[in-house]
Amino acid sequence: MFDSPPVRLTVATAYTLYMCQRAMLGKALGRSDEHVRELAKEWARGLRERMGIEIRATGFESVDWSRPYVVMANHQSYLDVLALFSALPETFGVVAKKELFRVPVFSGVMKALGCVPVDRAKSAASFRAMRGAAERVRLGSTIAVFPEGTRSFGDRIQRMKKGPFYLAQLAQVHTLPVGIRGTHVLMPRKNTGIRPGIIEVHCGAPIEPPPLDDARGRKTLMDRVRGDLGRLAGVPLRD
Repeated sequence: MFDSPPVRLTVATAYTLYMCQRAMLGKALGRSDEHVRELAKEWARGLRERMGIEIRATGFESVDWSRPYVVMANHQSYLDVLALFSALPETFGVVAKKELFRVPVFSGVMKALGCVPVDRAKSAASFRAMRGAAERVRLGSTIAVFPEGTRSFGDRIQRMKKGPFYLAQLAQVHTLPVGIRGTHVLMPRKNTGIRPGIIEVHCGAPIEPPPLDDARGRKTLMDRVRGDLGRLAGVPLRD
């Protein structure tokens, strides 16, 4: 255990870089994707222990994890990723900026986790990437997204971005709403440090995807997910 939030942040950053280096070395030596996924779980366990963070997860035991999902969680801190890796029994990929895939070897780590590159500056390229992500999910890879797009201050669920809901619709898999509580207290948006404490992660019921090209169904899914995230995270819906 480390004494001050800034010191904990420094230690967390160093430990994360160390685990990334281990994963990259493994891929460079020809280790399997499963090895990278195991390291991701090891990173989550090790970071929790070093930071004095406890994860309390509920609702995940009733989910059928033999099938893939588009996991949609509220976003209030960089610790949200730690919370998801700790709570979900399966590893998952994320939709990430394409620049991360240009880093030698690290791109192999991202792909091993099931991450998908997106060019946010070009809508046509972004849509093609979304189709690629949907195909990956359809074939069995769970992907986690933060549909609010940016971190809140922990006091609200912001408006939803449309992209994640296109993804769920294109993939034709269930959406899994997940509410995260407490991460904004342990690591506020200012990113000045990390505090020890408890994070709660509450899993909602899977939601069926709307039919392809059903714009009204997609909007209904968006509204339902936002409402579920507010209930699961225990915060109101505010713009």
